Amino acid sequence: MSNQFHNSPNYGTINIHQTTNVGYVVPRRSWPRRHPILTTILVLFGLGFLANNWWILFVVGAVWLGVRAYRSREARQDLARQEQQRLIASADAQNQAYLNGHQFGTQGHFPTQGFPGQGFPGQGFQAQPNPNQPYPIQ
Repeated sequence: MSNQFHNSPNYGTINIHQTTNVGYVVPRRSWPRRHPILTTILVLFGLGFLANNWWILFVVGAVWLGVRAYRSREARQDLARQEQQRLIASADAQNQAYLNGHQFGTQGHFPTQGFPGQGFPGQGFQAQPNPNQPYPIQ
């Protein structure tokens, strides 16, 4: 049986968490919180190293900016691809509607509205289409 309470502030003592099997696990603290003195020493050594080798900051910064610019470019290209796919799907839906004789195929997302009592141009006098008519793509 492994001891899951090695980070417990009461390690080595008997408490309710160790004597009952209720499934409670003490959350593991982060490395710096478990070793504050060692963390302080490592940070000071790191600052001293960077003070003597300041050019490393520029290299790391340049790499970071390059990766960020690359990811931004990839995200923009992905959005452009998604928009292109949306337009292709919309055009395909309109084409299918046109082949089936639906108004959406010729008027698209913005159907023309004739004047009251008049039909559409070139069609003579016709009744108005139902404005609540569902379209394949809204």
